[in-house]
Amino acid sequence: MKIVGIAGSLRPAAHVGRLLEAVARELPVSADFTVWEGLGKIPPFTDGPLPGSAGEFCDLLSGADGLLITAPEHSVLPVQLLHALEWASRPGAGAVLLGKPVAVVTACVRPHEAMWAQTALRRPLGVAGAVVYGADLSASPVLRQFDAAGRLADPVARDRLGAVVEALCSRAGVLSREAASGKAALEGAPGKVLETLSGRVPDRVSLDKVSGTAPVALQGRTQTPVPVVIPEKTAEKIPV
Repeated sequence: MKIVGIAGSLRPAAHVGRLLEAVARELPVSADFTVWEGLGKIPPFTDGPLPGSAGEFCDLLSGADGLLITAPEHSVLPVQLLHALEWASRPGAGAVLLGKPVAVVTACVRPHEAMWAQTALRRPLGVAGAVVYGADLSASPVLRQFDAAGRLADPVARDRLGAVVEALCSRAGVLSREAASGKAALEGAPGKVLETLSGRVPDRVSLDKVSGTAPVALQGRTQTPVPVVIPEKTAEKIPV
């Protein structure tokens, strides 16, 4: 399970950076967690070619099973963060956020500001087709919000954070298993092109020699059979 993390601030000492580290400590040990630090290089969104920094971000998201964002609220969200999400939602970038779980954790001095930040981020993520989980926390860089281990000192805040991380990992784990299943299906049928639904490889394809159709099973539900042309000489070699 691969998770990408973004601290939505360019300030080196920003408390959202520490918050991202605290969230990462709540991830299961089996998670492959990568922090993306290219936010400062993201240009404003345009209709031109995908720039290198935006392409790097989209490629990273494409190979991930989930996204984790920590963001502040300084009257408005950091514009670079919004630029990055806009590039990722572009169809030409591969719609890398479509169906992908995203955990949004906002930290502000006043709770209502954290709620505003959540709302501001949920809209572009929702438009891009992401599945959003969020927690708005009241946190200040001045107060002692973190313990010596780097975790949130407030047990209530830590429980809320843990619930968001659990939801993120649950969905990301499903995507990771689906991706692994799809890869195995492709490796088991060399030279064949499998039709995909919403960009995903079916979990299982079984061939019916009698009817000449292939029922496609996705997440336990059998879809309408689609015709499959099998060369006569090789039909007997295809497992059923």
